[in-house]
Amino acid sequence: MQVTGIVAEYNPFHNGHQYHIAETRALQQPDGIIAVMSGNFTQRGEAAVFDKWTRAEMALRSGADLVLELPAAFAVRSAGYFAQGAVQTLAATGVVSHLSCGVESQRATELSELAAFLAEESADYQAALQQHLQAGVSFPAARQKALTQLQIAGADQLEQPNNILALHYLQTIQQYHLDITPVLISRRGSYLNDTLPSDGQSFASASAVRKLLHEENSLWQEQVPDAVRQIIHQQLQQGYLPMHNDHFTQVIFALLRRSTPEQLADIIEMNEGLENRIYTAAHQVDTLDDLRGAIKSKRYTYTRIQRTLIHLLLNMTQQMHWADPHYIRVLGFNGTGQKILKEMKKTAQLPVIIRTARQRSQLNKDAQQMLSLDCRATNLYTMGYALPSLRKTSLDLLRMPVQV
Repeated sequence: MQVTGIVAEYNPFHNGHQYHIAETRALQQPDGIIAVMSGNFTQRGEAAVFDKWTRAEMALRSGADLVLELPAAFAVRSAGYFAQGAVQTLAATGVVSHLSCGVESQRATELSELAAFLAEESADYQAALQQHLQAGVSFPAARQKALTQLQIAGADQLEQPNNILALHYLQTIQQYHLDITPVLISRRGSYLNDTLPSDGQSFASASAVRKLLHEENSLWQEQVPDAVRQIIHQQLQQGYLPMHNDHFTQVIFALLRRSTPEQLADIIEMNEGLENRIYTAAHQVDTLDDLRGAIKSKRYTYTRIQRTLIHLLLNMTQQMHWADPHYIRVLGFNGTGQKILKEMKKTAQLPVIIRTARQRSQLNKDAQQMLSLDCRATNLYTMGYALPSLRKTSLDLLRMPVQV
């Protein structure tokens, strides 16, 4: 069985995602496609616009065969950890032979060579990287400056977000010597901002679709497949309004204002004095936008600040640092996906979780702690709904995977 994996957030699933899956099928002709997808909070530090089961159904009705959840321990971390958790999850299935990545670049060979160079972490590169980090810039900016300084081909490719993620996928494959072949597919569309493309041929970015949904602009309907449009309409009719970080403003400020800088410093990735900046700003401003604006600097990017606030919301402490996923959790599948799951019973290198309530007691301690974070993320996510009746708890234990 030849199965191709895709790493995604589908936040929400849009026409560009459908194009990616269709191109993957056309090029690879796989027996099936597995998507490993972020749960209820995403890598950019945002609450997903719709919950993970809803987004899994969008993917299954638009071309994916099996959707797995990327544990929150990796889904809300920086690009390196995100990629590491996602690629290792796919590898642990024992059936994934290829990884299909959507990239802005068409210089695939150069991107692969760049990943190999970074995997070696030469002394010259480390020295140049530290030089720029000490100058007070963020890690992504320091990395690009170091590569440019050393005249490494492909440094300019790291100006694009999907290239950066693809680079980390390639690094993970090389670092862990995984038997997975990467397939780089050029993406079509606008990926750097939240504006709609004007050429009539490109696809809108996920951020543009989210903006339309939050603004109740009906143009979002043109940017998603028919099946996704129907799912979103059903969600809206039932009161599941598109989620937004602002829905958690009071909770986040309550956590910030009750904490000391020392307590904030115990939150994962809260280092380099960030806890002091956040603590001071939290007592001076009243909105999340103003909070992020007060903290942002060359070193602390907007995305890093957002992620840190989500880490605080989820109470992800410095001790909650896992290098590898400890289970494979199923969010949904179709008929082909069911056949893949049957094969995974023989090949999977980690426990495959389908019935969470029944299986969690069978997991080891580390896996139970990682799963508890996923459950906590869902319990807090539902608190963002406007209707009190939708703020349910224990959904991870009550809901079964979506079947289509």
